[in-house]
Amino acid sequence: MTIARRKFNCVLIFVLLLTACRQQHLSSNDISLDISVDGLLVGQSQISVSVRDKNSNSIENPGAIALRGDMDHAGMAPVFAESSEAINGVFTVPFEWTMAGAWILEANLTLDSGERVTESIRYEVRSPAGDHEMPSMDHNEGDHRAPEGSGHNNANGESSAVYMQIDNSGASAVAIAAANSSAADQVEFHRSIVEDDIARMESVEILVIPAGESLELRPGGLHIMLRQLKTDLKPGASIGLQLELASGEMTQLSVPILHMLMDEELAPTVVGDLAFSKLWARPASAGVTGDNSYDESGSSK
Repeated sequence: MTIARRKFNCVLIFVLLLTACRQQHLSSNDISLDISVDGLLVGQSQISVSVRDKNSNSIENPGAIALRGDMDHAGMAPVFAESSEAINGVFTVPFEWTMAGAWILEANLTLDSGERVTESIRYEVRSPAGDHEMPSMDHNEGDHRAPEGSGHNNANGESSAVYMQIDNSGASAVAIAAANSSAADQVEFHRSIVEDDIARMESVEILVIPAGESLELRPGGLHIMLRQLKTDLKPGASIGLQLELASGEMTQLSVPILHMLMDEELAPTVVGDLAFSKLWARPASAGVTGDNSYDESGSSK
């Protein structure tokens, strides 16, 4: 091997090592995510996430990407997808839009160091039949305004939803007639329904748990809607929820704020014949002006 050839090989190895070292020490502040979607119709789609450094260079082997798609109504079930294979710094991930309407797509990149980079974009998904976007599943526009004298301005706020499982070990059916929370001005029972790829929401007057049976409140089904939030609901905190039985008895629950219930770690809350488990509520922004904050029990500070 000639001297010139050996020098060239040494330089090449140095450049490769320098590039690998540079990528290995990249922090989350050095990285940007560029999301593109191939198709915004209900059904299968393909999402590409390009990972670049602050100089717009592609990053090889950037880590693993996780996608989460949420509709703008808290009662609907999210869609998840992930990939750990990137070509020239680009992840290509199959993704399914399950229904028409407004979606928030969040991409989370986990680096080898454990750091995370997050990017989110809002999309409008339409039905293949040509239908327009899903009608708003909230009530009329006026309901988005805070009640007069409430001291809150959350016209741009989001809604949240509470989920749980209720087991009735008694010999008689139990009915829950109403709910309220110090974290929201409006607390209602709702059911999400999907027909012909169009989602809609209907109010439910009362929740009934038959004797010896269970009732599940979950995304995409029955849920307790929290509207006109008084504070941001942040992961790691919790809110208070009061349930009023048809008998007049009141039940107080503490509901943790989670992105998604993964494991049920806490023991059920037992009140009479009812056992409440798998409690959680979705994070949401209240759009509140002013310093209105709540501690983790849901009580106003």
